[in-house]
Amino acid sequence: MDAPAALPQDQFIRFRDLIEQRCGIHLDDSRRASLQASLRARMEQSGIGRFEPYYDRLRADSTEEEFRKLVALVTVTETCFLRDPAQFEILRRRILPALIAERGAEGRRTVRIWSAGCASGEEPYSIALVLWNMGLPVTYPDWTFDIAATDLNSDALSAARRGAYSARSIRYVDGTWLRRYFESDGQQYLLNDEVKRSVRFSYSNLIQEPFPPTELRGQDVIFCKNVAIYFRPEVTRRLMHGFFEALNEGGYLFLGHSESLWHISDEFRLVEYDGAFCYRKITAPPVVEAQPPEVRRRHPVSMPGRAKSTQPSAARTVTPPHEPAPPAPLEDTGSQYDECLDALRTGAWDRAEACLRALMRSSPSFIRAYLLLGGLYANQGRYEEAVDQAKRALGLDLFEAKAHLLVGMIEARRGRQTEAVESLRRALYLDDTLALAHFWLANLYRDRGDAERATREYRNVIRSYQRQTLQLPEEFASDLTLDQLLGFCRRSLQALRQP
Repeated sequence: MDAPAALPQDQFIRFRDLIEQRCGIHLDDSRRASLQASLRARMEQSGIGRFEPYYDRLRADSTEEEFRKLVALVTVTETCFLRDPAQFEILRRRILPALIAERGAEGRRTVRIWSAGCASGEEPYSIALVLWNMGLPVTYPDWTFDIAATDLNSDALSAARRGAYSARSIRYVDGTWLRRYFESDGQQYLLNDEVKRSVRFSYSNLIQEPFPPTELRGQDVIFCKNVAIYFRPEVTRRLMHGFFEALNEGGYLFLGHSESLWHISDEFRLVEYDGAFCYRKITAPPVVEAQPPEVRRRHPVSMPGRAKSTQPSAARTVTPPHEPAPPAPLEDTGSQYDECLDALRTGAWDRAEACLRALMRSSPSFIRAYLLLGGLYANQGRYEEAVDQAKRALGLDLFEAKAHLLVGMIEARRGRQTEAVESLRRALYLDDTLALAHFWLANLYRDRGDAERATREYRNVIRSYQRQTLQLPEEFASDLTLDQLLGFCRRSLQALRQP
């Protein structure tokens, strides 16, 4: 069978739309080559030489078996045990003890945890390892510790049930845990049956209704890390509302370190435990709080020369005007920019966008407007449009460091680590005082297992604070405060120093 020709644009759009319709995954133009490679691999396996009949087969497949195999190639990602170790540490030290205290006070002896988008099982098995290392199944033999793990990728689920992993997958596992819970056959590390029986794996499409399904309601903790990066903002909003509905009162939601609910959902409350962050469903005070943590709502950081509130703003739902009208032209570009910035900070997204468009028309060479609009798009998950604004800024000034920073942050959120590192390094070459670039680089190096470089970048952020030069760019108004950023870096350094 001859290999199919290059994927034409119209065919790319047809396959892209079908995938998004079926499972919510949005493939932008940067994923065209990847989709083409996945299509060719599946078409070769299926004995189909042209794109049109393969598309027809996907459409006609009522079992979606072939569609699932295609999606398995499209969404392939690397993961590992105990990724983002600070999250598992607060699960062990803070959350599980609090849940056991609450459930005991209520007379309920069940703790339920859901790993949504579990891939090949490293995440839910990491949760199980934490429970077993704490001795919970032994200490509380009459309790039920339920770990549900779901994914769209049937092949990944099959691999998860086997429980066999490469050395790279277990690179963060402590030697004691490795000897206690794994066996090596010389090529792979095999998880013991006791831990494997702790996790229930099943297929789940996160955008199919009803969501959440009945059997997954009543969760105490949900992990959904680096899954929403595949979705459009409106799909992510529905997904997060579904997780809110699935959680018990006081339940916890963990996202990836580069993911945020800022202007995605105001139903959750952000909490910080020892420098690590997660979200909680809090509509009423919990029954018992073991070692109550400080609870703070993230809010945009005020920049020098602008008043900074000492109190976080209360959570609220912002309703934009139905037909946003561009503001009246202002004589002073700076004051018009401030008006755009104020609209952004108050959550009036449509008004901020209209204001920035008007500013660009009146002052087309005002770079800060392009950066602010790019930051707005990035926070909404509109990554292609955000990159376009960064490129427009670079068209005006190729050496604008913040434009390279914006591209780097977007690529990191997309999971494109190599491109992210390149852009962030370029930003720091142009302006090595950009603490946010050091921070994102540190996280990327940490995820790669490069402790030396991660340590260096976290220390760069702390040095900026000591020199009183630590600032967060107003163009990329973040829900991470300066104090939280500093605390995260210090805790990460401490974790990296541990053997």
